[in-house]
Amino acid sequence: METGPISDNTTEASPYGGASVIAFVNEKGGGAKTTSCVNLAAAFAQRGQKVLCIDLDPQANATTALGVSAERAIEREAHCLLTMPRFPLERAITNTQIANLDFIPASARLADCNKTLVMEVGREGRLRSKLRDFYRSVLTEKYDAILMDCPPSLDLLSINALTAATHMIVPVTTKFYALKGMALLGEMVATLHEQLGATVKLLGILVTMFDKKTALDVTIYRLLKEKIEGEFGDYVFSTMITKSVVVSEAEAGGLPVLLREPDSRAARAYKELADELVARLGREIGKTAVASRPLAAARAN
Repeated sequence: METGPISDNTTEASPYGGASVIAFVNEKGGGAKTTSCVNLAAAFAQRGQKVLCIDLDPQANATTALGVSAERAIEREAHCLLTMPRFPLERAITNTQIANLDFIPASARLADCNKTLVMEVGREGRLRSKLRDFYRSVLTEKYDAILMDCPPSLDLLSINALTAATHMIVPVTTKFYALKGMALLGEMVATLHEQLGATVKLLGILVTMFDKKTALDVTIYRLLKEKIEGEFGDYVFSTMITKSVVVSEAEAGGLPVLLREPDSRAARAYKELADELVARLGREIGKTAVASRPLAAARAN
């Protein structure tokens, strides 16, 4: 079993004791963003790493997928973490039925954050400050990795996640419009780097809901990969997540597919993706590795 931080690069890009903070973000919904976040969190936990998953989406799909009740979500949700200056990160954390995996749940009240924070000073960096305080404290048990499920919009919740994150993963489907949202995302990340001192890097683009039996999906995937590599560089993960009914069934039952159907094709794919992700994070910061290049710089190449 592997233990310890997912990334051992304790640098500006990894200010949380060497741990990686990964945001799953895409302006468009329906791209298996939540599914990928939850299952990768479970995959890391199964490897022996201590993992925290944060639900930053008011739809609270990650909360449902991990079997956290609405009552517990309201008690310990990210809404309080972002809107209450004296509400510490550790107070929002709850356990899950999965060993090594803790969670900060969400509810529909999280949508109020955009209105509540709009007049607040330092509103974009609220989550980053809470995470840094958590890792500086001698009283908190630290995590090797933190994974954040963002809403399908580039609002203050997503901005908080991207400002706090060391890396981001962008799930996309095999559709012609998949790159439209990435242009806006690239502009936002460039702004966060310039104006707020964010250090988030693009870790990879994950192709999801792929049906290899469909000729159209195969054709679009080839075109999509060519276009992504042309505009962003070699960022597409080799592992693809195919369409699978067992994933939806597992989420409805409050468990990641890795636990409910561990021998399924989807479960194996997420385990392979976890291996690929760790390999990317392990590359040295500062070289031409995928983990070291800002999205804005990649688009300029």
